[in-house]
Amino acid sequence: MVQWQVMSRCLVTADLHSNARAFEAVLADAARGKGFDELWVLGDIVGYGPHPEECIRLVRDYPHACVGGNHDLGVLGRIDLERFNSDAALACLWTRGRLSTEAEAFLGALTLRLERAPFLLVHGSPRDPVWEYVLSERVARDMPPYCEADHCLVGHTHRAAVYRMGGCPRGSMGAVLNGTVLEFGAEHLIINPGAVGQPRDGDPRAAYAILDREEGTIVFHRVAYDVEGTAEAMLRGGLPECLATRLHLGL
Repeated sequence: MVQWQVMSRCLVTADLHSNARAFEAVLADAARGKGFDELWVLGDIVGYGPHPEECIRLVRDYPHACVGGNHDLGVLGRIDLERFNSDAALACLWTRGRLSTEAEAFLGALTLRLERAPFLLVHGSPRDPVWEYVLSERVARDMPPYCEADHCLVGHTHRAAVYRMGGCPRGSMGAVLNGTVLEFGAEHLIINPGAVGQPRDGDPRAAYAILDREEGTIVFHRVAYDVEGTAEAMLRGGLPECLATRLHLGL
């Protein structure tokens, strides 16, 4: 069993994407039972959705550890929006005009890599925290030289999954379902809690995970939220229609 440095429960989230209704549902669901002591956010607080300011405020309401993602950088103008698809670029431009000075400063101060031993927190991958997607054990196999921590927590793919770094031959790993309990042992893992604000695995419910540093486990969760209300807010605000439609489909 891993010897944790701090005894606490962490709410692990990724890809909030300005979806305050989904984020509020996650926070409320995670608070039930044993609750959580710290909020971890694996990038992309903003982009796509209608409530960027609200999502940043909610993050700041809790003790948190947070890294930046490609959409956060795109909104700040630190990434050329030509690297995004047209709808994502439009959403970044839309978001730029709707953030307070304080919210911009919060995003601007985010690091791209953050250690919370025995974990490394990034958005994309240990090798490329901004852009690389970890979608297979083939990709995960190449990550040990870039990750000194025992495990790496990532987002970016919008799909809950677990992969072994180094290509351990003990069978395949990949997508994980609601309620899955993972115990940490000697294996070095890449763990994705799934997306809060825009899941892409065919399930529209918001995804998150609870990391129990005392028990040495991480539990994956899904929770329903007001998808219709979020989609309507996106359309009223003038965001691309397809971004609202895909919320209903979880794609």
